[in-house]
Amino acid sequence: MDSTYESRREFDRYRGGYYNGMVTGYGTDTPNDWSEEEAQLFNDTLILHAKLAALTPPQGYPNAPYYFTPENLEWYYKRHKLDRLLDPRIPAIYRYNFPRELRVKILKFAEENGIKE
Repeated sequence: MDSTYESRREFDRYRGGYYNGMVTGYGTDTPNDWSEEEAQLFNDTLILHAKLAALTPPQGYPNAPYYFTPENLEWYYKRHKLDRLLDPRIPAIYRYNFPRELRVKILKFAEENGIKE
Protein backbone atom coordinates (compact mmCIF):
# COMPACT_ATOMS: atom_id res chain seq x y z
CA MET A 1 0.00 0.00 0.00
CA ASP A 2 1.52 3.29 -1.06
CA SER A 3 1.49 6.25 1.22
CA THR A 4 -0.04 9.53 0.27
CA TYR A 5 0.87 13.01 1.38
CA GLU A 6 -2.12 13.02 3.75
CA SER A 7 -1.26 9.64 5.28
CA ARG A 8 2.35 10.73 5.85
CA ARG A 9 1.16 13.91 7.55
CA GLU A 10 -1.12 11.84 9.77
CA PHE A 11 1.80 9.52 10.60
CA ASP A 12 3.94 12.52 11.54
CA ARG A 13 1.17 13.83 13.81
CA TYR A 14 0.84 10.50 15.63
CA ARG A 15 4.60 10.02 15.78
CA GLY A 16 4.73 13.24 17.75
CA GLY A 17 3.33 11.23 20.65
CA TYR A 18 6.85 9.97 21.30
CA TYR A 19 8.15 13.49 21.83
CA ASN A 20 5.03 14.58 23.71
CA GLY A 21 5.28 11.52 25.94
CA MET A 22 8.82 12.43 26.84
CA VAL A 23 7.91 15.92 28.06
CA THR A 24 4.50 15.25 29.61
CA GLY A 25 4.51 15.35 33.38
CA TYR A 26 3.24 11.96 34.49
CA GLY A 27 3.77 12.79 38.13
CA THR A 28 1.19 15.58 38.26
CA ASP A 29 -2.31 15.21 39.62
CA THR A 30 -5.45 15.90 37.65
CA PRO A 31 -6.81 19.32 38.66
CA ASN A 32 -9.99 19.24 40.75
CA ASP A 33 -11.76 21.81 38.59
CA TRP A 34 -11.73 19.53 35.50
CA SER A 35 -14.86 17.68 34.53
CA GLU A 36 -14.93 13.88 34.55
CA GLU A 37 -14.68 13.83 30.74
CA GLU A 38 -11.67 16.17 30.69
CA ALA A 39 -9.87 14.11 33.31
CA GLN A 40 -10.58 10.86 31.46
CA LEU A 41 -9.40 12.35 28.15
CA PHE A 42 -6.21 13.59 29.80
CA ASN A 43 -5.50 10.16 31.30
CA ASP A 44 -6.21 8.41 28.00
CA THR A 45 -3.88 10.83 26.22
CA LEU A 46 -1.12 10.12 28.74
CA ILE A 47 -1.52 6.39 28.19
CA LEU A 48 -1.49 6.78 24.39
CA HIS A 49 1.67 8.91 24.51
CA ALA A 50 3.37 6.40 26.78
CA LYS A 51 2.49 3.53 24.43
CA LEU A 52 3.79 5.44 21.41
CA ALA A 53 7.00 6.25 23.26
CA ALA A 54 7.44 2.58 24.14
CA LEU A 55 7.04 1.54 20.49
CA THR A 56 9.41 4.16 19.09
CA PRO A 57 13.06 3.15 19.55
CA PRO A 58 15.76 5.72 20.15
CA GLN A 59 17.73 6.62 17.05
CA GLY A 60 21.22 6.46 18.40
CA TYR A 61 22.58 3.09 17.28
CA PRO A 62 23.47 1.88 13.74
CA ASN A 63 20.50 -0.39 13.01
CA ALA A 64 17.80 1.68 14.65
CA PRO A 65 14.76 2.12 12.45
CA TYR A 66 14.14 5.63 11.23
CA TYR A 67 10.61 6.89 10.84
CA PHE A 68 11.14 9.84 8.53
CA THR A 69 8.70 10.78 5.79
CA PRO A 70 9.99 12.56 2.68
CA GLU A 71 8.47 15.82 3.89
CA ASN A 72 10.08 15.37 7.29
CA LEU A 73 13.50 14.73 5.73
CA GLU A 74 13.14 17.82 3.58
CA TRP A 75 12.27 19.87 6.66
CA TYR A 76 15.40 18.62 8.47
CA TYR A 77 17.57 19.14 5.39
CA LYS A 78 16.47 22.75 4.89
CA ARG A 79 17.25 23.53 8.52
CA HIS A 80 20.66 21.78 8.39
CA LYS A 81 19.60 19.35 11.10
CA LEU A 82 20.50 16.06 9.38
CA ASP A 83 23.42 14.32 11.03
CA ARG A 84 25.72 13.28 8.19
CA LEU A 85 26.94 10.28 10.19
CA LEU A 86 23.45 8.96 10.98
CA ASP A 87 21.79 9.98 7.71
CA PRO A 88 18.61 7.84 7.47
CA ARG A 89 18.91 7.71 3.68
CA ILE A 90 22.12 5.67 3.95
CA PRO A 91 21.58 1.95 4.65
CA ALA A 92 23.15 0.85 7.94
CA ILE A 93 25.65 -1.42 6.18
CA TYR A 94 27.25 1.59 4.47
CA ARG A 95 27.51 3.85 7.50
CA TYR A 96 30.87 4.74 8.98
CA ASN A 97 30.41 2.75 12.20
CA PHE A 98 29.15 -0.52 10.68
CA PRO A 99 31.70 -3.31 11.40
CA ARG A 100 33.98 -3.68 8.36
CA GLU A 101 34.35 -7.48 8.71
CA LEU A 102 30.59 -7.94 8.84
CA ARG A 103 30.12 -5.70 5.79
CA VAL A 104 32.61 -7.83 3.81
CA LYS A 105 30.85 -11.06 4.85
CA ILE A 106 27.42 -9.69 3.92
CA LEU A 107 28.57 -8.42 0.52
CA LYS A 108 30.37 -11.72 -0.21
CA PHE A 109 27.24 -13.69 0.70
CA ALA A 110 25.13 -11.45 -1.51
CA GLU A 111 27.52 -11.90 -4.43
CA GLU A 112 27.64 -15.70 -4.04
CA ASN A 113 23.85 -15.96 -3.95
CA GLY A 114 23.08 -13.44 -6.68
CA ILE A 115 21.44 -10.95 -4.35
CA LYS A 116 21.37 -7.42 -5.70
CA GLU A 117 21.21 -4.33 -3.56
